[in-house]
Amino acid sequence: MKNILRIINFIEKGIIYILVFFLTAILIVSVVDLSVHFFHLMIENPIDGWYKQELLMSLFSSVLVVLIGIEFMETVKAYLRENEFHVGLVILTAIMALARKIIVFDYSVEDSGKLYGIAILIVALAIAYFLVKNAGVKIKLGSKTEKTETEK
Repeated sequence: MKNILRIINFIEKGIIYILVFFLTAILIVSVVDLSVHFFHLMIENPIDGWYKQELLMSLFSSVLVVLIGIEFMETVKAYLRENEFHVGLVILTAIMALARKIIVFDYSVEDSGKLYGIAILIVALAIAYFLVKNAGVKIKLGSKTEKTETEK
């Protein structure tokens, strides 16, 4: 039985390393794309044209996608380092993704129902983060959930 668990843990770690490789590749491509987009904006438009809303929104969206990817990478790195799943990091990444959605939200095209739904999700995630942070929950993979020092 222990040999099977070792094999499963080995396969799990291998999958995580493959995931890290793909995340790194995606982040590199995203940064290159952001750089190309930014320099294209600088070359194609005079300096007074940079403040157009559609140009800035696409740049902000690209920057936030890279930041979300970095946060996701931090979650994977924390798992590899400590063999613990940090729920708080995942919730913060989700909040950042929703913040990106709000920043690039086209209010003239989209209906208000979507915005209300996003607002409810943000409130729910904020409450979840507050509860997780105050409880000090960390999920230790490979064994039972352990309580942190604040819970003992």
